[in-house]
Amino acid sequence: MPERMEQVYNRSILKENLQMWGKLYISKPEQTVLGWLVDSWSENGAPYWRPKMHWFDKKENKLHNVKLRMDFGPGLMSLTGEDAEIEPERANFIRATVEQWETEWLQEQEKKL
Repeated sequence: MPERMEQVYNRSILKENLQMWGKLYISKPEQTVLGWLVDSWSENGAPYWRPKMHWFDKKENKLHNVKLRMDFGPGLMSLTGEDAEIEPERANFIRATVEQWETEWLQEQEKKL
């Protein structure tokens, strides 16, 4: 990931028993979408997902495992490779939700012009 990135949008969703929050990051100064930092989980029933954080890289269209460091300064997020063990249902939920959120963000940006 480029060192110069900016968080520009965040959302959360509760859909039946599935929950997720996400933060959209863009490159600076190009203003192109880099990806989303997301955390997804379930409550009170199947599919029984534990909370898990991912980086959804928009260029590669891949979900990467994420480790957050609790120090101060740049580089608080470390990617540890593509998540080859992600549940297909979780991956579909993340992709569909991020697509919806990104569309909403783009519509909001158009209104600002």
